[in-house]
Amino acid sequence: MTGFEFPRRSRLLNAGDYRTVFNGAQLKVSDRHLLILATPNSLPHPRVGLVIAKKNVRLAVQRNRVKRIIRESFRHQGEVLPNLDIVVMARRGLGDLDNAALHQLVDHSWKRLRKYAHRHLKPKPKGN
Repeated sequence: MTGFEFPRRSRLLNAGDYRTVFNGAQLKVSDRHLLILATPNSLPHPRVGLVIAKKNVRLAVQRNRVKRIIRESFRHQGEVLPNLDIVVMARRGLGDLDNAALHQLVDHSWKRLRKYAHRHLKPKPKGN
């Protein structure tokens, strides 16, 4: 990924993509306001999908703001994230955070995800 685009290849596009992550999540990064689930993919780049429920972030304006900030952060971090399919889920109170706090929370979550992926998804040695 170059620049600040968010092409289709960087997104989870259908229910099957989301189901794969929900059913086979190997990595979880949890916070008071955010939950990130991830599973390795066979592509040369990470993909992200967002689940920002109306139940947890009431106003459409807040949901859209949260999605914009998460997508922007993913575009900036996409180069250093491992090849994962990622689902970002909102929890109650996420929409109440201001932009700076939301940026900080999401950036910190990406760092934790990278660290966990590096630690837990090491390539398995090839046996005879």
